[in-house]
Amino acid sequence: MILRIITIIITLTIKVNTTASGKEVTEDKKQEKYKELGDHTMVTDNEIFPYVVAILKKTTYISAGALIDDRWVLTAADSLFLVRESSRILRIRLGSINHKKGGILSPIRYFMIHPYFDDSKPQYDIALIRLPKQVRLTPNLNPIRLQARPRKVAATHFIVTGWQTHLKPPISGEKRRHDSMEVIKRRRLLSVSHLHPTDPEECTEQLNLSGLNDTKTVMCLDPAVGTNPCERQTGAPVVLNGILWGIVSSWKPEDCDVDPGPTFVTLVSSSNISSWIQATKHGDKWSPMHT
Repeated sequence: MILRIITIIITLTIKVNTTASGKEVTEDKKQEKYKELGDHTMVTDNEIFPYVVAILKKTTYISAGALIDDRWVLTAADSLFLVRESSRILRIRLGSINHKKGGILSPIRYFMIHPYFDDSKPQYDIALIRLPKQVRLTPNLNPIRLQARPRKVAATHFIVTGWQTHLKPPISGEKRRHDSMEVIKRRRLLSVSHLHPTDPEECTEQLNLSGLNDTKTVMCLDPAVGTNPCERQTGAPVVLNGILWGIVSSWKPEDCDVDPGPTFVTLVSSSNISSWIQATKHGDKWSPMHT
């Protein structure tokens, strides 16, 4: 009897270790694939970025977003600002690297825009979308954790994932050619970029030019090389070491074709943003006192 109990314990221990090891192997493989992806690479594996979602107006892509739990999606406010009266036509595609097909296509229950959002400024450009029901989490569909506390930016680059909807504009005098089917298909696939933090002094200067003195809610990233200088991957999650730092704002300078300026990112760890996210998720009325 004692021998049988010992055998069972050994067997269970081996199974637990094998399972844990299997998880580590899976995670290691994911990290390896993650590291291999270069700038503007089309993602081909749904499991690498399972938190990224596409927000659609009927069938037209309007922005990216991040699944933060089984009911809520975080995105940019500006992409939703003009469709408040027609939210019934909004759809969310989850668990797919192709915004046209695959995964789950879900309607929304409602969305909330941060009360401090002003569409003329790159600040508080953030919104929450409530899904009609809990989604079943899978390797292709999994939420991402939020950065809990403000931290000094010391990273060399951040991972930004979204869908490239426009090409770099043609050189002056050059006619734009019709996009090939291959280009159109590539636009439908999720792409990843490695964006570097902008020099803090330059970021502050850019924010001041935009009429902002509070730099605690916004981070600046250098624009990706070789992309349309007037395009922003609106709503794209900005991630470091598997943690969501922020959401890409759609804001850009009026003379972006001459001076593209930095990519502005709304920081989720900012007190007036993190407290609003938590209050909204729990159905509480938010005010700055929450901070």
